[in-house]
Amino acid sequence: MKLIHRFLLALLILLSAPAAAAGDTGWFYRGSDIAPDPAWTFGTLPNGVRYAVRRNALPQGQVSIRLRIDAGSLHETDQERGWAHFVEHMVFRGTAGFKDGEARQTWQRLGANFGSDTNATTQPTQTVYQLDLPKNDEASLDLSLRVLAEMADKALFDPALVEPERGVVLSEYGRRPEISVKLGEQTRQLFFGGLKFADRDTIGTESTLKAATAAGLKAFYERWYRPERATLILVGDADPKLLETLVARHFGGWTGTGPAPAEPDIGMIREVPERTAALAYPGSPYFATVSWVRPYRQLPHTKAREQDELAEALAKRIVNRRLEGKARDGADFLNAQIGGDRSTDIADYTQLSVMAKEGRWREALSEAWAILADARRAPPSRSEIERELENLRSASRSSVEGEPTRRSQQWAQALVTAIDGDSVISSAPTTNALLEELAPSMTPERIAAAIDGLFAGVGPRMLLLSPEPASGVADALAAAEKAAPAERRGERKVTMADLPALGRPGREVSREQIADLGVTIVRFANGSSLVFKKTDFEKGRVSVNLRFGTGLSGLPSDRKTLAWMGGLIGSTGVADLDLDALERLLTGRRMTIGFAVGEDAFELSGTTNAADLGDQLRLLATKLAFPRWDQALFDRYKTSALENYQLSFSSASARAGREFAGFDHSGDARWRPVEREEIARATHEDFRRLFAPLLAAGPIEAVVVGDVDLDATVAAMLKTVAALPKRPEAKPAPALLAVRPPRAAEKARFDHQGDAAQAYAAIGWSTFGGTDRMRERRALAVAGNIIETRLFDRLREAEGATYSPSGFGTSSDTFRDWGVLGAGAEIRPERVDLFFRLAGEIVADLAANPVGADEFDQAIKPMLSGVDRQMKTNGYWMSAMEGWSSDRRLVDKTRTLLPDLQAMTPEEVRAAIRKYVADEGAWSLVVLPARAAGAAAAPAAPAGSAR
Repeated sequence: MKLIHRFLLALLILLSAPAAAAGDTGWFYRGSDIAPDPAWTFGTLPNGVRYAVRRNALPQGQVSIRLRIDAGSLHETDQERGWAHFVEHMVFRGTAGFKDGEARQTWQRLGANFGSDTNATTQPTQTVYQLDLPKNDEASLDLSLRVLAEMADKALFDPALVEPERGVVLSEYGRRPEISVKLGEQTRQLFFGGLKFADRDTIGTESTLKAATAAGLKAFYERWYRPERATLILVGDADPKLLETLVARHFGGWTGTGPAPAEPDIGMIREVPERTAALAYPGSPYFATVSWVRPYRQLPHTKAREQDELAEALAKRIVNRRLEGKARDGADFLNAQIGGDRSTDIADYTQLSVMAKEGRWREALSEAWAILADARRAPPSRSEIERELENLRSASRSSVEGEPTRRSQQWAQALVTAIDGDSVISSAPTTNALLEELAPSMTPERIAAAIDGLFAGVGPRMLLLSPEPASGVADALAAAEKAAPAERRGERKVTMADLPALGRPGREVSREQIADLGVTIVRFANGSSLVFKKTDFEKGRVSVNLRFGTGLSGLPSDRKTLAWMGGLIGSTGVADLDLDALERLLTGRRMTIGFAVGEDAFELSGTTNAADLGDQLRLLATKLAFPRWDQALFDRYKTSALENYQLSFSSASARAGREFAGFDHSGDARWRPVEREEIARATHEDFRRLFAPLLAAGPIEAVVVGDVDLDATVAAMLKTVAALPKRPEAKPAPALLAVRPPRAAEKARFDHQGDAAQAYAAIGWSTFGGTDRMRERRALAVAGNIIETRLFDRLREAEGATYSPSGFGTSSDTFRDWGVLGAGAEIRPERVDLFFRLAGEIVADLAANPVGADEFDQAIKPMLSGVDRQMKTNGYWMSAMEGWSSDRRLVDKTRTLLPDLQAMTPEEVRAAIRKYVADEGAWSLVVLPARAAGAAAAPAAPAGSAR
């Protein structure tokens, strides 16, 4: 009878309702005086389902779909903790019209990759289902929305499938780092005591997850998954009228089961016996979190609210800049900042976080509090406010420029976030105009009031994380509250004129067009080059990368260098300008500076726009010509590494992340993890001695991609990079290129200090790299995808043994002997052997038998759609064009990527595995717990070995 009723209701809707917006079309902007964005169409079906649709051109041929259910962990009873998330898992395990796993397989056949394109998330106040569909034809959209509608209304909750999925959920529950779990539990109880949120970790508890039944999960689903609690968002390269029609077709017949439930009681903030607490966890840094909590109030998103939120944002930025300035001046804290949120149905809160140096947490807390005391003593200066406003204006102008090329995924997620946050979104020009309208009201007095408001409410309450038990926490907080206000730093103005001059403008010597790829290579008399591509993928955005030297390939393979500290280079300043001066220089500008160590080059990078490109290139070129070596920043970076060192051993995944690269590069020092003793003996002079010659060596290849003209880019290059003196060649010794993966049958075993239920296992086979066998390298990459899909089906779906197994087929252009095919998984220790057995069986079968056409489609189509989308981004071309000025084989590598994958066959994949893997013995890595189940964490020397 229920099915007949649904059928008749759906039929009536299709016959009687037009495809235009139905019912309540003003639900999103109701109560707001902010101008609506006319690009959106809003509507409500007769059954209460709300929807929002928007035509958006990018990514071309794609539609992003979000289904938001207005229910999350706050809607659970005490006995149902974790069930909202469990239900989210189960709706993928079969519906009335689609069998277990068929939703995932359907979307894979359409080119969607499970995990990145197809996923779901459960939060305290909502559950959101995500589909980024790389198709926009009516048939694909119709099928996809039919699947999604069945997941919302007709999930089966087969008892035979609840059990294996329970294993998956428990694996997700168990994979969390123990330190994070303990810290989260104490934080919620201390800061949010009295609120329902305090007892609602979204993942639930082990006991409630084990007690979940098919009937209980279905009851939760039918109680909360109702049409009036659902919002469907569709954004993409499709006719909005078509999207509205499909929403009505597939969601119009949905009816709720039983009466609508009452909204949950979110509780009230209560007093706690002690306002401080401490958590001792071996290997942790000294980290204090202080909180002020205020009741959540639902407010319409108006200009008045926007004014208050702007003042609060400026207040936080000003205080955080002062805290950061103190940290750079040699404070007792490494980092300190204030944050917070207005979390729907939870609370409005402010938090101060302080990471102390070398155990001096009391002193660090008082120093940070002195900054807060000063902020509350007197209003900020007009110049401080203007500085932060200028940075906000720069970001706002960038949004206006970039809005025409904003991705559908971004629009869809922005609307989900707005709905959950009782907010609205507006067009970038409207937002920019509102910022300018409100900016004059941001007076010192208003910001001072906002600063005071940050520290109103219940609090302060403080939780101290420490590596060993700490005493006197309450006394330390009381002492900090009495700290005398700190003195403010002086203001100064910095401009491009403060940078030293470069040489005379350079000279262009040649220009080469690669017409089919839209790329131009320009060479200059000083040996530098420009690899350029103009794009309209991201309006108003230009990416710049200066590549030089040899990168990892030229570093010693037998001893550890300080290359692991390379990320510090971008922050050490330029010439006479320290980091503070550099930040002042960049105020209101679209310019950044970063540094990375690549396999074949060192990379100095920035993101800018056409107007600022010349100054961006000048800044990067000046960094190379006049590097600065800041002792205080080096010391801070080193101390941070020491303070956080032990966290690399705190869980199975953390230890695996630390060790894997060194193991799968056969212990080569360039990938081996850094040891505590090596960090401790590092000196500022060692750092300068390593990087000073590296920054000066090798011709510079500038890669520029984005919304800018070639002639303007060449003109900027002539005044900057091409104006530098000719630089010496830099090539790696041949012996340094002889990098190989592990030997067949090699095994490595490590332990971790975290939860005894956690382990990590990886298995692999050594393959090859280089650029002369690209088709076979790509066949092995496809094999990695197939391995992952099969492990997902067998290890996760059938066995419930892991949350997210991975398969990989990776290799190197630079090191021709390095490549690996394999798999990895976070798993319980007792199931490690199962993982190794299944992975071995999968690879053996792939070597012996080509996969079927349908399975091959599920592997190759997400790869094809992924590559197609990536090729329409600046980021793809920034990476792809590296090295083109010196190695034409890399041009062909890019040119053949999509055609190779489009022409790939199951037999090619089988042949590649048979040729390079089948006769190779597997190598393996496993990380096991150091302590027995139930034992408390204790300091221990981490163990590890490879044999």
